[in-house]
Amino acid sequence: MFAVVLGAGYLAACVIWPFCACRHCGGTGRLLSPTGRAWRHCPHCAGTGAKLRLGRRIYNHLKHTHDRGRTTRRPH
Repeated sequence: MFAVVLGAGYLAACVIWPFCACRHCGGTGRLLSPTGRAWRHCPHCAGTGAKLRLGRRIYNHLKHTHDRGRTTRRPH
């Protein structure tokens, strides 16, 4: 029962807040360069500081797969 409540809460979080802070840059969108003198954009989030949650990526994939199956082609 607890797992169902926890899963429902995670699904609700994926719908309400689809993005989470990037773990590599801590949500800032930038990292210190190897020399330590300059900042550069985080390559994992492309400098946005946010990444899609895993549950939202799965939802988007399933929705795209479902939508792809619903398209009809017009006969030529």
